[in-house]
Amino acid sequence: MIDIRNVTKRYGKFTAIHDISLKADDSSVYGLVGYNGAGKTTLLKTVAGVYLPDEGEVLVDGTSAHVGRTPERTPFIVADEPFFLPQATPDSMRSFYAGYYPDWSDATYENLMKLFGLDRRARISGYSKGMQRQTAILLGLSTGAKSLLLDESFDGLDLSKRILLKRLLRKYAEVRGAAVILSSHNLRELEDVADRIGMIEDRQLVFEETVDDLHANNPGRTLEQIFLDEREVGDLDIDSIFIW
Repeated sequence: MIDIRNVTKRYGKFTAIHDISLKADDSSVYGLVGYNGAGKTTLLKTVAGVYLPDEGEVLVDGTSAHVGRTPERTPFIVADEPFFLPQATPDSMRSFYAGYYPDWSDATYENLMKLFGLDRRARISGYSKGMQRQTAILLGLSTGAKSLLLDESFDGLDLSKRILLKRLLRKYAEVRGAAVILSSHNLRELEDVADRIGMIEDRQLVFEETVDDLHANNPGRTLEQIFLDEREVGDLDIDSIFIW
């Protein structure tokens, strides 16, 4: 379980996230939605241990994400801009992560490499953006990490790969008993993969509910329609926008 308790993160005088609390349960996918700049990336990097919170705390399986962290409790983050070692290939990154994550699975790595059809000896820097993201995702899924964080991971993927990713994340959460947090600015991408949805706006968590309850309480409406209502966004008058 990922337990985020009243977390605030500042950069100087700028508050990136403010007093956010949420829980991502084991064996589930938590969908974190918000527009660019809302604070999603800062929150995920704080959970991953990249940033220290200025206030509050993050617990991963009951242990601080920042103090006394062990490899088996270390979340794996697929960042918006994935990091790879210089001159890295998929196989060299496999060696890198296998040396740290105790539950790394070579068998899973091999299966995913075949599934994504990537050249294991090619330099990742020569891959397209979508292929680099696929590489980061398959490496994360091979670690066996009980906490998996994905930041805008649908970006750069074609339709078939987005559908595949959703299926893989659901299965990974089930098989590993993992808590998965998946951020996106696109609610349509989260609707059929997440068990629970949290909405970040203006650096705060402003809305949270299970997907089942959202549909039960709003019959016949999509998550996108519900989201727009929560933000009180009506029909905008654009008739007078373009003037020449």
